[in-house]
Amino acid sequence: MSENDSPNTALTMPQDGVLMARDGAYLKKAPPKSSRFRRRLAAAAIVALAAGGVAYWRIQRPVEVAIIHPLLTAVSETIASSGLVGGVKESVIGASYNGSILQLPKVLGDHVEAGETLAVLKNNITQAQVAQAQTAVATAQAQLKQTARGPLASELQAARMQVSQARALAAQAVSELDLARKTQERTRALSNAGVVSRSEMDGSAAALAAAEAKSRSGSASIRLAEAQLLTLKATPRKEDVELARDRLSEARQALLVVRQQAAEATIIAPFPGTITAVNVEVGQNVDALGLFTLVSDSLEIRIDLDESNLADLSVGQKALLSAAAFPGQIFEGRLKEISPSVNKVRGTVSVKLEPLAAPAWLKPGQTLNVNLVTNQSAMRLLVPASALRRSGERTVALVVQEDRAIEKILVTRPPTGQGVPVLAGLESTDLVVLHPGKIQPGDTVRIKQ
Repeated sequence: MSENDSPNTALTMPQDGVLMARDGAYLKKAPPKSSRFRRRLAAAAIVALAAGGVAYWRIQRPVEVAIIHPLLTAVSETIASSGLVGGVKESVIGASYNGSILQLPKVLGDHVEAGETLAVLKNNITQAQVAQAQTAVATAQAQLKQTARGPLASELQAARMQVSQARALAAQAVSELDLARKTQERTRALSNAGVVSRSEMDGSAAALAAAEAKSRSGSASIRLAEAQLLTLKATPRKEDVELARDRLSEARQALLVVRQQAAEATIIAPFPGTITAVNVEVGQNVDALGLFTLVSDSLEIRIDLDESNLADLSVGQKALLSAAAFPGQIFEGRLKEISPSVNKVRGTVSVKLEPLAAPAWLKPGQTLNVNLVTNQSAMRLLVPASALRRSGERTVALVVQEDRAIEKILVTRPPTGQGVPVLAGLESTDLVVLHPGKIQPGDTVRIKQ
């Protein structure tokens, strides 16, 4: 072995060899850095392709689904809501003037009839004033009666007799006047002849003057008696009757005012009903503000419905009513009134129901469960509630078309015991996914056999 072959001599190999000897030892040749990077990159690519393949397989794998067909069925459509019981008439009753309570015969919860006394106030109008006004009315009525009636036969006969007497007296006065005139002429002639004295002449003149006055009085008496007879025949005069009637009307109005003032001291029930509030006590000073709340015997149920229901509402529709406090006791009502306007703030319309054969437990102020029947037999496509889901503000269903899930937007009605009625969006031939779960529109699906 030469010097060049000693153990400490390094063995060399070609550059692409994998072994080399140094100081008598063989070592694996380290690959270049670029070769290691390429191998790592290749391994990462293989892992990514494998993961992508698995994910793609999972995505593209069809999801097995159960489907149903919408069922065309006759259903009873209702609007479910809650209503408040109230009286057809509800009144807050106050006093007509300020005063203090003397009597309070009714208490909370009492039933009263129309005209029944609820309370009595102090009053300064006495019964004597009422009696005085009543007497004035009676007097005016008597005067009107007398004025309005025609003359009695006896009255006419008496008036005619007065005319006859006046004429007789007037005729006598005329005769006496003729005699007085003749006496005056003889006395004047005798006076001129100097037979009678001056005093006899003056007495004759005085007697003539008296006879003339009596004759004039007799003529006046005839005119007066004839006028009275004509007046009696012309009665009743229209103006006299109207005047008497006006006086009677004034007397009656005065009596009404006095009676009203006296009656204002008594607070009465304007209609039959139940007292649901008493806001006063005996001795308390009161005014026109509400002292009592009275609810009529006739009750009604008031409901506020969303204005979207307006097209389905009509007077006469039946309603099924119940109360949570009386489970299982259902009675019927009838829609009797729909408000002519919509509450623009709340977007609701008010309706009123009248109870039919109302149960004894129905009370004002109760809250009732209401199912208003808007259509007793409507043909609708029904689907289970499990087939529907919400997408934002919309109700949607998934339908299978060519092995893919397609979303359809639906118009539905409130659910019934048979399912959810669908007004638009589905056909009876559609294959509706029964339980859509997490299935998204566009997913591949396979119908479960």
